[in-house]
Amino acid sequence: MIIGVIVLIVGAALFIGGLIGVLSSITLSTTFTQPQPGEYVSAEILLNSSSGLVVTSPATVGGIVPAADLSLVNPSNINTYVIPYNSTAGGSYVYRSISGDYYYVAFSSTQPNSKIVATPLNSSLVRYGVVVLVGIVCAIAGIVIAVIGAFQHRRPRVQEQVESSGQTLSH
Repeated sequence: MIIGVIVLIVGAALFIGGLIGVLSSITLSTTFTQPQPGEYVSAEILLNSSSGLVVTSPATVGGIVPAADLSLVNPSNINTYVIPYNSTAGGSYVYRSISGDYYYVAFSSTQPNSKIVATPLNSSLVRYGVVVLVGIVCAIAGIVIAVIGAFQHRRPRVQEQVESSGQTLSH
């Protein structure tokens, strides 16, 4: 039973450590600066070829713009500078296979409620994911081992009590 508890604790530690690693590798941006009235710009978004980018609640007039083109963008020409998204999911724009420096630019009378989530789809994220999965497997194995150990530990006591009372067991 003690071994099961130890395996459970190790599994929980692996799960928590992996989860922290996964979450620390994700960039979430929800705040915008306003360089000019009606123009809202996110923090710089650095992407490599294995990064993924999701924009939730995208602005009606806005999008992902290369950093080099930021000073050229205005409400009437933004569509010529915006990087096209690859797909949509639940009203969000999903970008894949883009690399470089970008900004999310929105033109609106109020601050946009867009959220930009950049996920590096590189080997470190995969490693953390594996650590999370190993942690889950260890935690489940620890629970199973502890339960089996508890039942095996109790069974001899029942037999000892029956034998000490002078009764015999027949199978």
